Amino acid sequence: MAKVAFTVHPITTAIRRAEKKLRAIRPKVSPADRKKIDLNLRMLEKSYRLLRFPCPKVKARQFEVPFGQWFTINPK
Repeated sequence: MAKVAFTVHPITTAIRRAEKKLRAIRPKVSPADRKKIDLNLRMLEKSYRLLRFPCPKVKARQFEVPFGQWFTINPK
């Protein structure tokens, strides 16, 4: 059995960074632009949740990998 481990941690950190930037500029823009920013924030939050549930924290090679996943396959 071959064990394959991967992580989506860089993607989740990029989502969190984008949320942080949007929250920082939100008070500085007009109310019409705030609605667009709120929609973008809502979609970023939804994508973060979608990544978090199917890829829970796992231990791979004795290190805890946030938002990773394991697969075991039969080698041919």
